[in-house]
Amino acid sequence: MKRVSTDELEPGMVIARTVIGSDGRALLTENSQLSESYIERLQSLGFKSVYIKDGLADIDIPQVISNQVLSAVSSTLSNSIKTYSTKKSLDLKSLRMVVTMLLDDILSNHNLLIQLEDIRAHDDYLFFHSINVAIFSMMTAITVGYTEGKVIDIGLGALLHDIGMIMIDPAIINKSGQLTESESAQIRKHPEIGFNILRTYQEVPTKVAHIAFQHHERIDGSGYPRMLERKQILEYALIVAVADTFDAVVSDRPFRKGYSTTEALIILRKLSNSYYDPEIVEAFASNIAIYPVGCLLSLNTGHIALVTSVTRINSTRPTVHVICDRDYNLIHPPFEIDLQKTTEISVLKRLSNEETDIVRSKIYMQRNEARTGSCAG
Repeated sequence: MKRVSTDELEPGMVIARTVIGSDGRALLTENSQLSESYIERLQSLGFKSVYIKDGLADIDIPQVISNQVLSAVSSTLSNSIKTYSTKKSLDLKSLRMVVTMLLDDILSNHNLLIQLEDIRAHDDYLFFHSINVAIFSMMTAITVGYTEGKVIDIGLGALLHDIGMIMIDPAIINKSGQLTESESAQIRKHPEIGFNILRTYQEVPTKVAHIAFQHHERIDGSGYPRMLERKQILEYALIVAVADTFDAVVSDRPFRKGYSTTEALIILRKLSNSYYDPEIVEAFASNIAIYPVGCLLSLNTGHIALVTSVTRINSTRPTVHVICDRDYNLIHPPFEIDLQKTTEISVLKRLSNEETDIVRSKIYMQRNEARTGSCAG
């Protein structure tokens, strides 16, 4: 599959991953063929990109969270936010229930890794961002060794970590250009606003409320709103801070395209010891596929290979299909290598988006030439 900008979509392209709206309903299901009206609808809703089947990597990618659970969480969070906006009341019982559903999926799929950069409309950025941060934070908490009760607490706090943003002007949140000093000051108020909202609920433990308050603090004291240092920041917040930054980096925003998961991990590791606790960064990173299914790798043999299977067990040495040589000439037929079972072949690097596009275009060209030659014959 290929992540394609909605500006580059064409009728006839096939959706490779179900697109879910903020109400929890599927806007387009996997294998839907795009029409002009579908493309216009995606663009009008603010989607910046979607996953499209490209004939190169049309492989089913197992997801940690099922679409059914994701829809339930989306619907519950959406209703809770609407209720708070009108009645200033949060349905914490329902929110805790869907966090428990997330935990059940995570534990059932404990061998799976996060493989896809998520897709969401930029107008719904904060909404889907909150869900992703909850998932990432819970997976990290499990890796650190938290009990199930604590994992649910951190999931609830992560799901509501940006609740203070509902009091910020949406025009500021979704602004495509650089924020003014005044606008930045408004954004920096959301941690305290969120904390003050959550602390009024007896059902929310103090540590959970502090996730909202402290998730923008940095261990070197450069964060906000209180410029706390490492020993003053609760571990719940240290975990959510890493998950929050990762999801922000991989997400499409009005002002830039999202980075790949591999690029985002490089950024996090560079900021370890200054912004983020290095042990938590590594615990988080252990849940992310650095070579996700569908990406292209350069091997030490000179070949280009497509990742077809990766889990925690073989995260750095996945199973791949070798598809072309160093000059991007197709290999017929492609052959499979389980890198876990060989010491002679290794990964040099994951190809960048630009390099991957070059490989794809050359492969398509060769396939078209082969079809044309076959028809002529």
